[in-house]
Amino acid sequence: MLRSASIDRRSLSRDDDDDDDGGGGRSVVDELLAFQLITGRVCESCHQLSVNIEPCYMLPLAVPHTQTSVQHCVRQFGVAEQLSDADQVHCNTCSRQRLVVDRGCVVGGRDILACMHVASRDIYRETGSQLTRSSCVRRSMLYHCPPYLIIQLLRFTVSQSKLTSPVAVPRALSLGNDVVMGDGDVTRYELCALCCHVDSDVIGGGHYVTYATADGVTWYMFDDVIVTAVDIDQELMIESLQRNVYLLFYRRL
Repeated sequence: MLRSASIDRRSLSRDDDDDDDGGGGRSVVDELLAFQLITGRVCESCHQLSVNIEPCYMLPLAVPHTQTSVQHCVRQFGVAEQLSDADQVHCNTCSRQRLVVDRGCVVGGRDILACMHVASRDIYRETGSQLTRSSCVRRSMLYHCPPYLIIQLLRFTVSQSKLTSPVAVPRALSLGNDVVMGDGDVTRYELCALCCHVDSDVIGGGHYVTYATADGVTWYMFDDVIVTAVDIDQELMIESLQRNVYLLFYRRL
């Protein structure tokens, strides 16, 4: 779906001239963590494709109610999804077909609607429940894989209750063309840190335990003021870690 969209790739890439004169205002955080999240929606009524591009610093991944893995969650992120009736969105193209205009307001003998730019027609659009809403298919993908990728596992639902489904965390993570826009090779990452939210089933309680490494070999667990050297491969097999892992930090290879 997204690959058929007409997107100016030059507008998605970094400006080389800005990099030469001091980074063009990009901070260290931007250089290390920023990527672009591209979301495409296809209206099932008029088949219009709309594309939204926004900067992001963290990749949110939905957690199912069954046992899964981070790699599986990443693949599911890039899958096109059918929005339910409750998630139906307002379609500008469909709504423009239902515009209401004062027929007495003319310019040079023509309907004023014909003299207006499309972007300014909202003032004539029907309001309230009469706005055209339609079901659509949505797909999200990444553009520009950052040097460090932060993943947030969406464990907390709208009611703030915590999902404790086990999520297997791989040391190595691969992002292919099913998730990243472009025709390049697979982008590979290695785990360099992770955080677990423990001792509570609500986001406002409990505390965090962090695992991190500086060289990719020696790992430490940070639990408040206690720092312990650990075997990360063994730690990643522990069920309590898999049920509480919340943030993941990967370094691009």
